[in-house]
Parts: sequence; structure tokens; C-alpha cells
Amino acid sequence: MAVAAPEAPAVQVVDGLNIQPKATAHRNTVLRTVEFEDPRDGRRFRLGFSTNMRTNHYSPRHRHTFDQIRFLVAGRAKYGALRLEPGDCVYFPEGVFYGPYELLSDEVTNCTIQTQGPTWNRFLSDDDLGAAAELLAGKGEIERETGQFRWPDGTKQDSFEAMLEAIEGHPVEYPGARYHYPVLLRSTNFDWLPAADSGVSVKPLATFNATGPSLRLVKLAPGATLSGGTGEHHQMSIVTNGLARYEDRPVAAGTFIYRPPLAVSGPLTADTQTVLLVGEFQARGKPLFV
Repeated sequence: MAVAAPEAPAVQVVDGLNIQPKATAHRNTVLRTVEFEDPRDGRRFRLGFSTNMRTNHYSPRHRHTFDQIRFLVAGRAKYGALRLEPGDCVYFPEGVFYGPYELLSDEVTNCTIQTQGPTWNRFLSDDDLGAAAELLAGKGEIERETGQFRWPDGTKQDSFEAMLEAIEGHPVEYPGARYHYPVLLRSTNFDWLPAADSGVSVKPLATFNATGPSLRLVKLAPGATLSGGTGEHHQMSIVTNGLARYEDRPVAAGTFIYRPPLAVSGPLTADTQTVLLVGEFQARGKPLFV
């Protein structure tokens, strides 16, 4: 008996600015985040679009078992030696050290995409992080101001690493670093190129690994429409500024549009000039490039 292939999940549209901000369990940060997951291959995304204050936002030098992309909408910040200005996009590959992260202006607005990297290591959900904090309770102290976990003997460990080890029950095994350092893309120095849709322009930024991410900016002039469509891979779009309509739904800065593989997205029509950060990510077992 033939078994029907699982149906593609629908496109999801979420207003990230209507999400209640909450303090993170392991950093001195207050963020608006939302998660998306495709049960067919287990890819999970954590998206954020937040404005942070200089007085309460810091993270130490550390690394992750997953990939991360950040786009600076407003303000100035630094990750170690990297100095970021508005329009800068940074790719933080799995296994690569970065930071410390510090704000250089009183406020910084940025959007963040976190998801599995090329090795598909475990990517903790917000529920997992909450459970990890409970597992660590009484075993030491999470110092949110420094982003570290202090053990009873006084030694300190990156708090995220301590939480991951608490969940997995063994020391973290980081993927081998494919890059020496995070990759800073200064999008303001890229040219806008005409797209197939009238009034739509694109800035191809970069494609990393055979698995992605593949990153670009898309700009719609007022009244222009970006055609919908489908694809074999995960596509995540974030409205960085402007006002538009996805089908009949109003969207503005901070809106996330997730198109899972084989889902069909509708048209996006701009009311004012609108810019989106768009990322393509592999569906498990289907490289973006071969």
C-alpha cells in the first residue's frame, strides 16, 4: 500500500513586534523571539526582531553548535573586532568563536535568524532552554550580566554551553569550524539589481556552504508586487522596514514570513518602499548546490 507523502506546511506570517518581550534564561537580554519548525525534516528556526538598550545587553565571547545571521537595522554594535553599522549583515557559522557582543550606541535594533548549520547539530528550543535552566538550578549560578555560569568551585563557563550540556548530559562537541571568523557583509556597498518583477530590486549578498544560508536583500518600490512561488528549500524573510501586504494581510518592519519546502507563498505588495532580508536554507538531504 502506497503511503502519501506528508503535506507541506502552510506559509506562516508572524508580526514579531507583537510578541511579548521576555528575559532570556542565560543572558542579560530582553528579546522578542518566535520559533518555526518543519516536522518533516526537523529544521527549527528562532527569529528575533528587537531593540536593545546599551545598559542591559551584553554577551561574552562564545560559539554555538548552530548557525546564526544578524542584520543591524539601526544603531551601532561590535562583536570583538567587528564594528557594525546599519545595513551590516553578519554570518556566524557553527563552531566559530565570536564576541564579546557590546552596544556602541544607546539603542540597537537588529533581526536575528538562528537555525541548524551544515552538520545539523541539535538546536535547542526555548522550551529546552527553560528545562536546562531548571536542571542547573542549585548547581551553581547563572550570571546573566556576564553571560556565564559560575560553578561552586568558582570556575566559569559560557552559560549557553552549560545549558546545552545539562540537556545532553555530556560535554558539548562543537562542529569543526569551516571559517576562521564570522563573516561581515556590508550591504550598503552592494548594488541593487533589477529583479523579474517590475519595481523590485535585489542585492545578492552571499551563499555559504552547499547547505546555505544563501542571503539577499529584496527591495520593493511603492506599489510594486513581489510574486509568490514555491521551492525545495526553507525560505525565511524578515521585513526590515516599510509597509506592505502579504496577500490581504498588512505587514511591517519586524514581520517574519516563513515558507517551508514545497509550500506556496502568495504575493507581497508594497504600500511604501519595503526591504526584506531573505535567507534560503537546505531541506535536510537536499543541498542548495551540488
